[in-house]
Amino acid sequence: MEQIEKKKHFRLPFYIVKKLDTPKKIYWLTKIIGCLVAFLLAGVICTILSPGTFGTFYVEMFLGCFDPTDFETLLELLETAGLLLLVAFALAPAFKMRFWNIGGEGQILMGCLMTATVTFFMPKDVSDFVTIPIAFVCAILASTIWAVIPAIFKAFFNTNETLFTLMMNYIAMAIISVCISTWVKSGSQVFPFLTNGGLPELFDMKYIINIMVVILIVSLMVVYLKKTKHGYELSVVGESVNTARYVGINVKVVIIRTMILSGLLCGIVGFLLVAGHHHTLSTTLADGRGFTGVLIAWLGQFEPLQMLIYAFLVAIFQCGSTHAASEIGMSKSEFSSIVTGMFFLVVIASQFFVNYKIVIRKKETIENKEPVLVSGSPQKEQENKESEEAK
Repeated sequence: MEQIEKKKHFRLPFYIVKKLDTPKKIYWLTKIIGCLVAFLLAGVICTILSPGTFGTFYVEMFLGCFDPTDFETLLELLETAGLLLLVAFALAPAFKMRFWNIGGEGQILMGCLMTATVTFFMPKDVSDFVTIPIAFVCAILASTIWAVIPAIFKAFFNTNETLFTLMMNYIAMAIISVCISTWVKSGSQVFPFLTNGGLPELFDMKYIINIMVVILIVSLMVVYLKKTKHGYELSVVGESVNTARYVGINVKVVIIRTMILSGLLCGIVGFLLVAGHHHTLSTTLADGRGFTGVLIAWLGQFEPLQMLIYAFLVAIFQCGSTHAASEIGMSKSEFSSIVTGMFFLVVIASQFFVNYKIVIRKKETIENKEPVLVSGSPQKEQENKESEEAK
């Protein structure tokens, strides 16, 4: 009698299926749940680091963003969100055409460097009405040149723009470090506070000009991306370079032009950081905005409304967690970085449920129906005998 061995296959109780089309309601519901989970985990992290502060964290986080007794907290929140949004809009055009510009940090720093350089060496008796425009022009020129260098190499030599732009970040930081060590003769090696060349405070309130500039530029960028021929060409190049060439689009020109725009906007951010906020220079002045802008643009799928929402959420986490850490007695910068990083981690993870769905299998035992002949069975011995006779 034929001996048959049956194999049983282990299978997971579920399987993953890619969604062809996610309904808008499900899309936004998933995003909202992800943000709520991030807020909950922020309180849990605070409680772990400082037991008994779960409720206090949320109170202080709210006051750090929307303190009704201090209007400047709201202005600081708006400025933080605005600068992040401006960086995201600076990087979004390049990403839309699949040019992976990771060099926003270095481009911002070059804008900071030129703004501080002009202000630092400008004679003190020169009016700010002269210093500020010169610093502004130099900032956007330096940042634009810094962005165009990898664009030229990509357009003509097809280099890897991700590594190239990332390398440019470290070079920018090194240049600033060398400049500070050369210009600052004291042993502290800390760039002095700039008393001239700063943007004025309107209505005796900080950051108003920064916020107004961001609103103006973001509005123009929305029109540029949605309503102009250049914005359309970005989308075509991103979809297919061959298609773009077929319809007569000069891909090299589009790459260089788009990176000029990215560099220009990053230069404005650098100018605003020095002239409108910090009034000094350091290698950490960009504070990771170039990389955070990448995440905001990517999570927002390069759509203005979504990028705006994510910029405000990140600003709430940064400003709120910094204030909460200060009140609770923890390190402000480290705690803020932990909470903000956790927010991105949770939101990115929630993206999985937007693109995929989990299907539960029915309980069943899958058996291999093909008979497996075991050594020593009559049929196996007959086959071996026939094989020997054939030889």
